Amino acid sequence: MRVKDFMQSNPVTLNLNEKIEKLVEIFYKYEIGSVLIINDKKEPFQILTLRDLPKLLFFQPSPQNIEEVLQILNKNKASLITILSDMVFTEALNLMKNYGISHLPVINKKGKLVGILSLRDIIKTFPEIIYIDPLTGVNNRAYLEFLKTKLKRIKNTISILMLDLDNFKILNDRYGHLVGDIVLKKVAQTIRKNVKTPDEVIRYGGEEFLVIAYRCSLKDGFKLGERLRKKIKNLRFKDYKDLKITVSIGVSEYSSKKDLKDSIENADKAMYMAKKAGKDRVRIFDAIF
Repeated sequence: MRVKDFMQSNPVTLNLNEKIEKLVEIFYKYEIGSVLIINDKKEPFQILTLRDLPKLLFFQPSPQNIEEVLQILNKNKASLITILSDMVFTEALNLMKNYGISHLPVINKKGKLVGILSLRDIIKTFPEIIYIDPLTGVNNRAYLEFLKTKLKRIKNTISILMLDLDNFKILNDRYGHLVGDIVLKKVAQTIRKNVKTPDEVIRYGGEEFLVIAYRCSLKDGFKLGERLRKKIKNLRFKDYKDLKITVSIGVSEYSSKKDLKDSIENADKAMYMAKKAGKDRVRIFDAIF
């Protein structure tokens, strides 16, 4: 899904030269939390929120227009964060998380304002968003609580795979966290593309991913782990040709008669045995303990 699927295409806007009274009137009339400020070219210039108003109440002399308000608040165009309408919406979530914001002006490739994206509207349209990891686009750890009831109803064997990137701290130290984020995104995409559509892919921790593979025996879970391991090992990064990624994978079995937490812990133990055995390999819990 793209940003354009969630944005409001007709946001409330004000021009830089409009009176401050107009700002207050808009907040009262529309009962909204933010107003987009645009320049004469209809490009997004800045955002004003209800939280900004108390800072202006006792300021003397009182600002006369929106441009003076922005000067007082030290909000300039350079500090505005925007997003393109055709970007994947998880990129917007990542920006909101990193910068602690809940609204993003949406622009086209010419830099013109085409809408606004708010976290509230995303949640109203797609409430399941609370279970999405904004960096990688796969489910987050909280999603496991949502899954527990569903898993208890399934009678077929399920394989649990715990994947952990090898030497990820060294990678971050050498290339930086931005490159680390690129790696996590690509690994998540690779996992998602190489499991069945109904299977669950969860970012379990910083560099750990959990796969819940339905209708999958322990033997088939091992085969899946080997396929994922090879796919990830073959990943290449255009701007970092010397960068190579490997993963250690642990596999355990789950059924409705077992506790999900125990099965995840077993997969985690098997993954650590894979680490101890030299990394870049798959281990089955039952074959070890």
